[in-house]
Amino acid sequence: MSKYRILLDSNVYLRLANSFHPLLYKSFGNENYTLYLIPEFQKEFNKNPRLKNKFGWVNQAEYKENRKHQLRTLAKEKNDIKITYSYLWAQNISEGLGASRVDVRALAYGSVLDVLVVTDDFDMTELAEPFGIEIWGLLDLLEIMYKTKRIKKSAIKSLVEYLEYIKDLPYPSFKKRIQKAFKIKF
Repeated sequence: MSKYRILLDSNVYLRLANSFHPLLYKSFGNENYTLYLIPEFQKEFNKNPRLKNKFGWVNQAEYKENRKHQLRTLAKEKNDIKITYSYLWAQNISEGLGASRVDVRALAYGSVLDVLVVTDDFDMTELAEPFGIEIWGLLDLLEIMYKTKRIKKSAIKSLVEYLEYIKDLPYPSFKKRIQKAFKIKF
């Protein structure tokens, strides 16, 4: 049974994993949507004291265990990811975009492995477009998760309230777009 692989950027993972655990590797829907992170996530997370303070649950055993399920890459694909990363990074710099190294690496994985990347990062979206890397926003992913009965409206409402509480809504109109898409009242 084939899977429809979806790669989450770090911010999307941090916004969702605590609310919808286990989040990764658990297929859902008839298309067998399966969510993944790039292997470099943990390294990025450990280097950032602000993230470790705000999302302390990330290093709990159950979340670490869930992140062990990663996209499989062959040696040639790993090499292609490195090469693609170098092109993407150069484009990121030349365009004056602010995508981080780990974000650019996620796009390189998406490009080489032909998997879509979920992000609400404007710079990542701008960088992905000329390279033909498919991008979904968090709202797109939530709509698929809801339609496939992976999550309920009440969970989406709780998620938005949590993100609002920790001051981590992806963008200013996110709550209004959620209200419209899911007919949720806050």
